[in-house]
Amino acid sequence: MPRDSGKSANIELQENYGGYSVTLQQLDELLESRDVLALREFGNAEGLAKALKTDLRNGIHHGEETDRQSHFGKNEYPKKPLVPLWKLFLEALKEPLLIILMVLAVISIVLGVAFPEREEDRKFGWIEGAAIIVAVLIVSSVASINDWQKERKFRELSKESADIKIKVIRDGESQTVQIASIVVGDVVEIEQGDQVPADGVIIEFHDLKTDESVMTGETDLIKKNDETPFLLSGTVVAEGYGRMLVTCVGVNSEWGKTLAKITQDDDEDDKTPLEAKLDKLATLIGKFGVGFAVATFLVLLAGWLIKKVYETNVGKDVWSAADISTMVGFIIISVTIVVVAVPEGLPLAVTISLAYSVKKMMKDNNLVRHLAACETMGGATNICSDKTGTLTLNEMRVVKAVIAGDEYLDGLPDNTDGMNEEVVQVLSHGISVNSKASLNKPKTGSLKEYEVSGNKTEASLLIMLKDLGIDYVPIRKHYTENDKIEKLYTFSSAKKRMAVIVRTDTGAHRLYLKGASEIVLGVCSQQILKNGSVVPLTEQQKKKWMEDIESMASQGLRTLTLAYKDLQGNEDYENQEAVEFGSTLIAIVGIKDPLRVEVIDAVKQCKKSGIFVRMVTGDNVLTAQHIARECGILFGDGIAIEGPNFRKMSDDEIDEILPRLQVMARSSPSDKHKLVSRLRALGEVVAVTGDGTNDGPALKEADVGLSMGIAGTQIAKEASDIIIMDDNFSSIVKSVLWGRTIYENIPGSHSKHMDPPLTAVQLLWVNLIMDTFAALALATEPPIPELLDRKPYGRHDSLITKNMWVHIIGQGLYQLVILLGLYYTGYQYLCVNGKCLAEAVDAYSAAEVNNTIVFNSFVFCQLFNELNSRKINNEWNIFQSIHKSWMFILIFFFTGGMQAIIVQFCGRFTNTVPLNWYQWLICIALGVVCIPFSYMLRLVGRLLTKFLKWDK
Repeated sequence: MPRDSGKSANIELQENYGGYSVTLQQLDELLESRDVLALREFGNAEGLAKALKTDLRNGIHHGEETDRQSHFGKNEYPKKPLVPLWKLFLEALKEPLLIILMVLAVISIVLGVAFPEREEDRKFGWIEGAAIIVAVLIVSSVASINDWQKERKFRELSKESADIKIKVIRDGESQTVQIASIVVGDVVEIEQGDQVPADGVIIEFHDLKTDESVMTGETDLIKKNDETPFLLSGTVVAEGYGRMLVTCVGVNSEWGKTLAKITQDDDEDDKTPLEAKLDKLATLIGKFGVGFAVATFLVLLAGWLIKKVYETNVGKDVWSAADISTMVGFIIISVTIVVVAVPEGLPLAVTISLAYSVKKMMKDNNLVRHLAACETMGGATNICSDKTGTLTLNEMRVVKAVIAGDEYLDGLPDNTDGMNEEVVQVLSHGISVNSKASLNKPKTGSLKEYEVSGNKTEASLLIMLKDLGIDYVPIRKHYTENDKIEKLYTFSSAKKRMAVIVRTDTGAHRLYLKGASEIVLGVCSQQILKNGSVVPLTEQQKKKWMEDIESMASQGLRTLTLAYKDLQGNEDYENQEAVEFGSTLIAIVGIKDPLRVEVIDAVKQCKKSGIFVRMVTGDNVLTAQHIARECGILFGDGIAIEGPNFRKMSDDEIDEILPRLQVMARSSPSDKHKLVSRLRALGEVVAVTGDGTNDGPALKEADVGLSMGIAGTQIAKEASDIIIMDDNFSSIVKSVLWGRTIYENIPGSHSKHMDPPLTAVQLLWVNLIMDTFAALALATEPPIPELLDRKPYGRHDSLITKNMWVHIIGQGLYQLVILLGLYYTGYQYLCVNGKCLAEAVDAYSAAEVNNTIVFNSFVFCQLFNELNSRKINNEWNIFQSIHKSWMFILIFFFTGGMQAIIVQFCGRFTNTVPLNWYQWLICIALGVVCIPFSYMLRLVGRLLTKFLKWDK
């Protein structure tokens, strides 16, 4: 109802604030105190509106937004500033092992220059230590740049998630704007499920209740009326609807002040399930690395001491400064092994893959709000989907109707000729006033006849009136502009109906009611006939109406029943059921909502993917069964059950029917929540869709909550993990594909850890290739449709499968044999009497050439093994879709090019010497052999899978 204007303003307002008669400070004090008496001194909402130069009916004028923002601020909140790159770089350098490595490098420089083993080595004594420092700086730079990019990508994601749409009245027209565009003086329409976009006072309210727990901690809903007229930003409309006048926005609102007092962290710091698994794996590998490093140090030290004893005469000085330098070198090697052994590329791969996937998923109409949902969707075993708008187009038209006993089963007429005037009056007024939907002019270039604002089901009734030649707009304005609406009963998924009480021109009160057919029919005791007379509704006639309802529903039509009731004026309007009882039946309409063309294939794909799809809808069971069969959800001996029957069942009874339960009709939000709870209790990974305010608990309960971007309320979106921007079921299937791609890409980036005997600088370069570059290359692999043909990943499946162990062990043994063979016998087969492969190497020793070949061969083994790691489940074609993976190709050739530069030009800096073309051919050939060797391992894996009955 409209607000009571109250008494006239006692505060004398003058234009003294940029043309406005009220200051920002006055508005701030009013909202902070929330003093009703102070509001009345302003003249209530009417006085405030006058002071803010706002028309409460028509809103502000276009073009005023900038001026209002300059005086009263923008509707934006403070955000934590992004961490600059240089700070992230310093954070990366704080890694204890890297600090130790740099300290040892400095000691190595001092000892190498001050106490060289040979005098001729003095001028080169600084090189190894400096090379280690440079390598550490490069590794830290890569890590910090990745964190810098990740922070910005997630800030962009947060911005997308916060892009909330709000309805405002400007220049007398209702329009939708972004929440950040709201200005002081705006007239905002709010309804159930909306987030209150700013602070303000109510202008009009109908059963309006808000949840202010986020601000006050009070869990009880607050009813809004003349005694509680203030609305606070950040709170949520729990029931009803109304209009508000905006008085404070952004940092000047109560929510903005709260944010300013706390540290707001927009980053996603929580570990996703996959990251947690990888952290455990990294910790385990790290422990082995520490043990290996200690063993390496002890072996090197023991070997050196033994050599020292044998080569030194007893009684002579054994120790020198060069010996200290040698021992420091042993420590450097050991610490470097620990640095390399800890596979920081594993969590990095998840970060990169998630960031990459989230961006790409946006193009597939999936707005990810919580990162864990990306990977969880890959393991989904059940999808509980709504019907309307998700499986269907949500483009509704009335195609059949029974009006005042007259049947229109082959289409409706294009006028009301032949209809009784009283029938037309109650039908048109009941539809026009008992609705919040509206039909607007289509956008330029649009092929649509109307642009629908509001609920599509309600809009279909307005379109029906238009088709009958009746304009709903003047009828609605007659009631709204003359304050003839006495009471509104808003729609809820629990009640499945909505109603309005209006004051007629004679002063009498009349109820208009519409909703689920059998529910509204159940409260009717009379019916209006085609001649306009009202007669009792007998049981036999009710049965006939039910037959019409079932006939329409069995054809897949959504049915609604319309009714009215002339009231005595002494009813208790707070008791909706009592007010409605004894209504007069007007009509039943059948609404067609066509199935989405792509849904049939999407449901088939889910079945191939091992995902059980269930329909959960508030529609009639016959309608639900028809649509479910049409799209392939209901088949065989599948069960369709109604919500009221489901909620009466015990947990054991539910568990018994779950394997065949495919459709739940006439369900309430609590039914959906109970279904999700039982599925999860049985170990299923459940994704559930929801669009209503009351769907919040089910969305939270599910492993992945999927809200609808078009039809979904703000509460549903806030409770969800992923927002389906186009409300399309096939977009949900795409999110499953992306989730499986993440799981597919991550293991590949750690299927090749093995370290040969190399120098510290070489090990750090290899660490960069194996962890950072490999993670970047493999984690950005695009999805392939074949992933949907596999069964879902288990909730507790190991990251490293049995087949992966075959590849890890097999490739590790191959590289171990080849590289250690080269290291210990390369002199014999490659170098003879100081000459390598019959070519003079006067400038370098045979050992230097041999060690460079070992290092180079190892790097190319890792490089070509990245190709093998693209497919880790024994697939034959490791080059599949490689042309689409431009990042992989770029990194592959960049790594190879950098390796060539290191070998040919970096010299002492990296402990390498230039190789000739033949030596290069040997190194590359040893790397290439990893590919055919991998095919042999794939064959072994397939045979083991077949004969040992491995899952993978």
